[in-house]
Amino acid sequence: MVDFFRSKEVSLFKKVLSVGLVAGYFWLPFDLIPDVFILFGIVDDLAVFTFVLQLMVKMAPEELQHRYELKK
Repeated sequence: MVDFFRSKEVSLFKKVLSVGLVAGYFWLPFDLIPDVFILFGIVDDLAVFTFVLQLMVKMAPEELQHRYELKK
């Protein structure tokens, strides 16, 4: 993940979008499953992080995908 943000091949828009999605999820009060339901609330948060990480993999340049053997 660090290489994604350090890479000059990744546009600034993609970097800001990735950080913005995670930050926006915490900043906005909207939550699919409230954290009051502890187990389900945590699973909901993990699902959002997984989605953002998958999005970052899809946006990563070919060189990074090849280096870390990632599949689109």
